Amino acid sequence: MMTVQKKILILLIIVILASVVGGAFYLFRKYPEITIEPLEKEEAKTFGEKIYQMIQNPAEKIPQTNPFKAKINPFEGLKINPFKDIYTNPFGE
Repeated sequence: MMTVQKKILILLIIVILASVVGGAFYLFRKYPEITIEPLEKEEAKTFGEKIYQMIQNPAEKIPQTNPFKAKINPFEGLKINPFKDIYTNPFGE
């Protein structure tokens, strides 16, 4: 059977957990979610910032390719046997 001390310890743990959960619930209800507003873009002030804004991204001009759709094997349609008529099997018919 459980002793009185174990029952008090279990009850104390339950009370502490309930108070932590209740306090967290209260704080989350009291302080709603904070929204962050985006900053406005400022104009360039220095020469380097002006150049950076004028430069274009060279990767934007790269064409999209799919290596799985492109025919990259030049020998795909050829039926070439380089060993035909070179070696004859002496035991074959």
